[in-house]
Amino acid sequence: MDVKRFHLRSRAMLVMLAAAFALLLWTLFDLQVVNGSYYLEQSTRKIANTETVQAARGAILDRYGRALVSNRATYQVTLDLQMMGSTQNRNETILALLQVCEEQGVEWTDTLPVTQAAPFHYTVDSPYTVVTLGEDGTESRTATRLSRLVDSLKLWTQKKAPLPQDPSAAELIWSLRTWFEVDESVPEAEGRALVGVLYELFLRSRDIYKGSGYIFAQDVDVNFITVVKERRLIGVRIDTATVREYNTKYAAHLLGQVGAIQNWDSYKDKGYSMNDTVGVDGVERAFEEILRGTSGVKDVDYNQNGKIVSESWHVDPETGELQVPKPGETPMLTLDIKLQEVVEESLRRHIPGMTEESQKGACVVVDMTGGVLASASFPSYDPAEYYTRYNELLEDPLQPLHNKALQGLYAPGSTFKMAVAAGALEEGFITRTEKIEDTGRYKHYERVEDQPMCWYYRQYGRTHGYVNVSEAIRDSCNVYFYETGLRLGIQKIDEYAARFGLGRTTGLELYEAVGEVAGPESSKNHGQTWYEGETMYAAIGQGNTQVTPIQLANYVATLVNGGNHYRTHLLKTVKSSDFSQVIEEYEPELLDRLELDPANVEAVKKGMGMVAAEGSAAGYFRDLPVKVGAKTGTAQVARDQEANAILVAFAPYDDPEIAISIVVERGGSGSLVAEIAAEIFEYYFAARDALEAPAVENTMIR
Repeated sequence: MDVKRFHLRSRAMLVMLAAAFALLLWTLFDLQVVNGSYYLEQSTRKIANTETVQAARGAILDRYGRALVSNRATYQVTLDLQMMGSTQNRNETILALLQVCEEQGVEWTDTLPVTQAAPFHYTVDSPYTVVTLGEDGTESRTATRLSRLVDSLKLWTQKKAPLPQDPSAAELIWSLRTWFEVDESVPEAEGRALVGVLYELFLRSRDIYKGSGYIFAQDVDVNFITVVKERRLIGVRIDTATVREYNTKYAAHLLGQVGAIQNWDSYKDKGYSMNDTVGVDGVERAFEEILRGTSGVKDVDYNQNGKIVSESWHVDPETGELQVPKPGETPMLTLDIKLQEVVEESLRRHIPGMTEESQKGACVVVDMTGGVLASASFPSYDPAEYYTRYNELLEDPLQPLHNKALQGLYAPGSTFKMAVAAGALEEGFITRTEKIEDTGRYKHYERVEDQPMCWYYRQYGRTHGYVNVSEAIRDSCNVYFYETGLRLGIQKIDEYAARFGLGRTTGLELYEAVGEVAGPESSKNHGQTWYEGETMYAAIGQGNTQVTPIQLANYVATLVNGGNHYRTHLLKTVKSSDFSQVIEEYEPELLDRLELDPANVEAVKKGMGMVAAEGSAAGYFRDLPVKVGAKTGTAQVARDQEANAILVAFAPYDDPEIAISIVVERGGSGSLVAEIAAEIFEYYFAARDALEAPAVENTMIR
């Protein structure tokens, strides 16, 4: 019995083993014979890739949370060299894509600094070496991306036709065509476009640029995508992305623009990829670290047709976290975009008709702690049209791209007199009640044949008589300030001007011009000799003194707030990307405390109050809901040209909230600018009162 049972079990085991072996053979036959070619192709053509996913930039808001710059969903075209196959297939694919771009009017990324059409020449002055000067005056030379390419070309061509040290543009294009195996039948223009794309791909193949996929084109439309899909161009991928969208046509000079990285060496060590969009000017550049998000990383598998088989977020090997993109944070500015609109529209309406020559100007509005409420430069442009109209804007003789509010330098004229008055009062060289006689001609230097005159005497043949400091400011009496300036002396004039922030940057986050104040040092810098008598002209804002409109506005704010000189700023608050948290709150930064005697400040303010109430500008300020203090200035530019018109003002008189400066180039008299200031004050205080009024049920607050 036992033997029989053993044989049965043995036969059963043999049958089971035979069945398992047969199944294994059939599986191997199916994999290797029946479907062998399919699985072989899958195993050899399936491509795993790691891709960087750009994070959305943070939005930019005004002080009331109104969106100034946001993001718009769009599509971009990315090229994947690994998917394009052989050199011939690669070139044919790119040429076909370029043809679609030409047909659809789509621009693509091409940073090769060579013209698109023959005869070829470089589009930059120094294609191979960038020379910069250090603070000590020494030169520093940095190789450009193109020079790195040429180094590689020299190694490749040394056994063939050696390249010169610095090849011409034509020699470079010829060498690139040969290196990238561009068929001789491809015309010059198409060949130049092709090597431009291959140049971009080459850069990203180098170690220094690895991890940066080539974003060929951005913000493409559905028609373009449809044509590309129909042509089945392998290695050409369409991805979703975001682009900047402007929610206002104002504040172009403040908001700035974003663009491609131009100086890679400045960004490569900060975690950027070559395809990242960065701020190139304005707020976009100043707050780059705030606005920039954190890029994510995806693991993507493609099949032989270039289609995505699977994708997932990459896991950070160190932290174990998914590398999901995190959008940038949201800066809320001190800017009031509605006030900015009022300022820009007022400049647009009034400047062109002020005189026959007036066509340019600027205006800045600040609060008492340096916050910039509005900053306008005229003429301006719609920030959304910056790139499409760039050449037109660049060639415009009125220089709309120049930010005159922050970078325009102007003689302050009589608006400088308050700084001299405040300094002389504080130092005890004049008193609030002392009266100085305006004699028409100032005879301090009796031997001087061309004795300086007061404007009133020159224009009307009369004098202001005896005036105190407040009356001298009201009348803008030159003789009074000639005398006061000589008493105070040029060193003290320069000292007080500097402490008020004139002739130096205000500390704003954006680029601004420095300027200067007349004096021995300024004359030395200009290769001139300083004479004591020039102090008289420095005291009335003439000579070498050059300041910016933002300096003038902050100077007036410093004066009327009692001498607290704050750094100007545009940042108010930083919020999280979803606006749920306040990450940073800006604290006003005190640069200097002049500790002015309140009685002296009041004497200067009184003069400015009389200018607004009694002077030629009184008609514009009389009907405002608040009392205003102001000072006009007229700065001569040339004998045969209209003078620049300048006005500074503040309000309310008793408890100042805002200060304004306005400059109109060739605008004539400063009093002509008063209408612009009046419109700004009228809007500001009407809007403020509306915000402070109690809310009515079922009524929108803003």
